[in-house]
Amino acid sequence: MTREQRLKFARDSYYKDQCKKQWAVLWPLAREGDGEALSELASELGQSLELPTSDNVKGEPGDRSFANVLVMTIYAATASKYPDKRNLYYIFDPAVWNKGDVTVVSIRSGRISYSSIKAPPPVSITKLENCLSQANTWNAGDRCVAQAFELRLIPRFSEYSKAMDAVLATYRPESCIPCPW
Repeated sequence: MTREQRLKFARDSYYKDQCKKQWAVLWPLAREGDGEALSELASELGQSLELPTSDNVKGEPGDRSFANVLVMTIYAATASKYPDKRNLYYIFDPAVWNKGDVTVVSIRSGRISYSSIKAPPPVSITKLENCLSQANTWNAGDRCVAQAFELRLIPRFSEYSKAMDAVLATYRPESCIPCPW
């Protein structure tokens, strides 16, 4: 299938509640840095796509989902291939950042885990949002990623993609957890 056919197939799978097919089609593109595929996964996670999980993952499903949306949206906006900024409005909703703590993805021993951190100051979030909104070159995107990493909001993409590969390799139908909304 062409890239466009894969994206269409994934969208069709979304409407049929076929979690495993969506991940199987979109993740290989996303892993290679396709911003549009990352954005599609982030959009669907922000709605009702189920998130494959490892056993013994702690935290609320909605918080874990948002943590992954955050990672995917930042890397999608700064991707060298098909950058996509459509989800920036969602991750920079002030309600998320004004609640004190935020759940983020952290990689421990090569596995996805989640940590609760104190939300960065509003000025730092605004600076990151502006950086991502205005980044129009790969180098500018790298500066934005460095800011997000420094704020401890995201792991390195190479670590994240390896850890997500491990989750998807052990996928079982019951391991796709429905979003709570």
